[in-house]
Amino acid sequence: MLRDPYTIYAKHVLKLTPLEDIDMPPGVAGRGTFMHDAIAAFGKAYPKGLPAYPAREMIELGRELFKPLAAFPEATAFWWPRFQRIAQWFADFEARRRANLKTIAVEIGGKIPIPFGADTFTLSVRADRIECLADGRYAIVDYKTGAPPSDRQVRAGLSPQLTLEAAILRQGGFTDIPAGGSVEELLYVRLRGGAEAGEEKRVKFDEGTPDQHADYALAALTKVLGEFANPEKPYYSLLHPMWSNHYGTYDHLARVREWSLAGSADDDGGGE
Repeated sequence: MLRDPYTIYAKHVLKLTPLEDIDMPPGVAGRGTFMHDAIAAFGKAYPKGLPAYPAREMIELGRELFKPLAAFPEATAFWWPRFQRIAQWFADFEARRRANLKTIAVEIGGKIPIPFGADTFTLSVRADRIECLADGRYAIVDYKTGAPPSDRQVRAGLSPQLTLEAAILRQGGFTDIPAGGSVEELLYVRLRGGAEAGEEKRVKFDEGTPDQHADYALAALTKVLGEFANPEKPYYSLLHPMWSNHYGTYDHLARVREWSLAGSADDDGGGE
């Protein structure tokens, strides 16, 4: 919402969704779905202990989930070897992580209510993975097949996914996790499948703890929702874009390219 309020307006208020191209192979988002589903299926199948050969088990789970790609041999030839490398890397990741865990919860939904003028806004999420550490604190893990946000973006509130998931946890919004829990770690796991199959990226804060930043993120969202509860509040486009030359799904409706070109023409004109 901080980056691009107009996208929220178009997607969630106007309920506009783009049409998919016909008979197109799965794109980057599709690849991410296959990867996420395979890892989630592994976590659900083995929530307490690992099998004797975790990489082999994950590859077998992935084999079933990748069956829809059979109609696209080029995509299969590119992504399946990458998934196999990810499975090998992830098996080592699991062994290291689980050495310091009590339990894990995979694909767990959570929600909390937030005041929205005279109404209530429900903040809902589905966390990829929440770990209860040996000391009773929690780690929140998110899998990315693309580049994760930078620490600066998280700290500035432009990428608040994990901090808001932490806020929901602290408020008791996840089933079977009591309110008041403390979050020790926010972790992005990038799954690429290339020469470096996977990478762990812990969110680092210059000051404060994950708990404090979770509270800040929730307070900031509550403030923004209070502003947008006013029907006169406009949903501007691209207030804080990640890339100045990137055009998103709904930017043509907001006429972003038109206004950008008009602004460039005005700038080149030199003014008075």
